[in-house]
Amino acid sequence: MTKKLNYPEITNDRYRLNYHIMAPSGWINDPNGFVFFKGYYHIFYQYHPESVKWGPMHWGHARSRDLVHWEQLPIALFPGDAEDPDGCFSGSAIEKDGRLYLMYTGQHLKDNDPEQYWETQNLAVSDDGIHFEKYAGNPVIATPPEDNARDFRDPKVWFDGQTYFVVIGSKDQAGLGRVLLYQSKDLIDWDYIGPIATAKSVDEEGYVWECPDFFNMADQDVLIMSPQGIKANGLKYRNFHQTGYLTGHYDEANQKFEHGAFRELDHGHDFYATQTTVVPDGRRILFGWLAMWESIMPEQADGWAGALTFPREITVKEIKC
Repeated sequence: MTKKLNYPEITNDRYRLNYHIMAPSGWINDPNGFVFFKGYYHIFYQYHPESVKWGPMHWGHARSRDLVHWEQLPIALFPGDAEDPDGCFSGSAIEKDGRLYLMYTGQHLKDNDPEQYWETQNLAVSDDGIHFEKYAGNPVIATPPEDNARDFRDPKVWFDGQTYFVVIGSKDQAGLGRVLLYQSKDLIDWDYIGPIATAKSVDEEGYVWECPDFFNMADQDVLIMSPQGIKANGLKYRNFHQTGYLTGHYDEANQKFEHGAFRELDHGHDFYATQTTVVPDGRRILFGWLAMWESIMPEQADGWAGALTFPREITVKEIKC
């Protein structure tokens, strides 16, 4: 689905950035679908192209040969189809059989009420990495587990051995943030494994976990996520919302992630909703959203809002469980 868009005009370039990824105009938030495909690094992002404020989410798109010089590409995903009538929310990308697959969350509102929603997980596919077609059988995951709240979004997919896995951000019916794990042989039919981690309490670890990312590094399993609702503690957790990580070991037999305490990934402000990928030389690189809900955004007066952080390499220096 495509439509004619009314883009905001950039009226002043005083705050425009030289090296960070920005939208041509309009609103930007979470990085999505970070992947290396057919000689290019691709990064997508949550995008409202018709306003400097958050609205029905599209997927903006840029690519680069070197992670420094970026080329803006056409919008990859437009909302409005049966699987995503009210927004194409965050997700990830993976290559399969020479094609690029996007897995993303479809937003559904009841009676156009933003407080009455449900979320599904969908696929779109491309041969050239630029033009995407939504999978005719969407959604591929239609409902959350029975003990889950309605928050059920931001799938991060990867391949290991003979199996695809995806983690999804959510919260349980007790109001605690958690991350759910699914597996599949073909990206189409998904089996629910269970929650791999759940917040200890709202004050300590948040009431919803968004944008999860789960991977192994230096013989440790690492879960990065963005909790909302953590209570400030001295100089810690002073952002409006946090992005941080848990490290430990995932016990496949018991389907449980034994981990240490939550730690912030970045102690500065305006850092949220990260996503990583492994690049061809083996490094794991991360992008985040360079803004924050409730932050003052002076650039909105000029026709745009938000950017992505510089790409950062993730390494493990010290582990205390």
